[in-house]
Amino acid sequence: MFGSITRKFALSALPALAWLAAPTPAAAQSVTCGITGSATAQAAIYDPFSPVGLPTTRITLTMQRINPGGGAKTSHVGFYLTGQGSETDNSTIVPVSAAGSVNIYGTNQNIFYNFGSPGPLIDLSTNTPPGYTIVEFTGNNTASDFVTVDFDVTLPANLDIEASQTLDFDVNFGCKGTGGGPPFEDAGTIPNAVSFPIKVLSGLQASYSGHVLDFGEIGDKTDTDIAADQLNYTKSGWVNVRSSGPYTVDMVSQNGYRMTFPGGNLGDPSQRLNYSATFAGQTVDTASPAFTTVVCQRAGLAVRQLPLSAELAEGGSTKAPSPDYQDIISITLAPLAGGTPGGLNCPAL
Repeated sequence: MFGSITRKFALSALPALAWLAAPTPAAAQSVTCGITGSATAQAAIYDPFSPVGLPTTRITLTMQRINPGGGAKTSHVGFYLTGQGSETDNSTIVPVSAAGSVNIYGTNQNIFYNFGSPGPLIDLSTNTPPGYTIVEFTGNNTASDFVTVDFDVTLPANLDIEASQTLDFDVNFGCKGTGGGPPFEDAGTIPNAVSFPIKVLSGLQASYSGHVLDFGEIGDKTDTDIAADQLNYTKSGWVNVRSSGPYTVDMVSQNGYRMTFPGGNLGDPSQRLNYSATFAGQTVDTASPAFTTVVCQRAGLAVRQLPLSAELAEGGSTKAPSPDYQDIISITLAPLAGGTPGGLNCPAL
């Protein structure tokens, strides 16, 4: 489902569900030895709101060994992967096979570890590494720096991941090599070293909760009565939002923030009731009905609440009697491409 949907309500709100997707760049840091990897293949689609997550998907990566220069070459790299935060916890990444001037050990096992979890100790001398993979590079020319590795990747449902074009993981490694001097070893972590082409959708879900925006019976109330008792004549609720990317908020009133009854004449002061509405940091009313579109920061998958309130400005003592004074407010929430700059913390407005 693409685009945005506007829901209308009689002084209540039930906004939209919509999807977009957009890219986010990845970066890697250089070390003495190790590996980096990325794929340019068609991205698998991950919907963070889907109850099924990302089923096991075969992804082929081109991985390159990092060489220190001066004729030295990485000969062995043992590695496992971790997420850059708890949002990717409980994923599985299983190396299946490799092609190139290499031997690979430790395939067909999950080498992903949750953020902050202790990983295995890497021993480059074994051919049966538990919980990590070893790639042994057997060539010495430039072409042999590259290896193609097939991974099976599975993501659980409802990961709180930002909308992106790739999903980046940190490589935790131990490596060794020779050439250009004495043998060398290194170990550590390379942030963003492996990028899987997984398109995380910029999704949004929203709903209304809280009080019905109903001012009740006001036929015997004067303007002075209303002004003196604004606590009772201000009604509030919340728009609940979950989103994996940034989004926009718009609001419009069918009658220009005036309530009237079916067949009523908005041009006749005796057949309308003025009110104001406050949402996303803006207050609009009959005199200033234009709502400026607000760009909001990513809400995340935990529910965030955007306050909405309506405040009655007039009493009904001089109005034409009717039980059906009402207006319709339409609130539209629409997702933006992941990585859209700026945006406000809309729940705090």
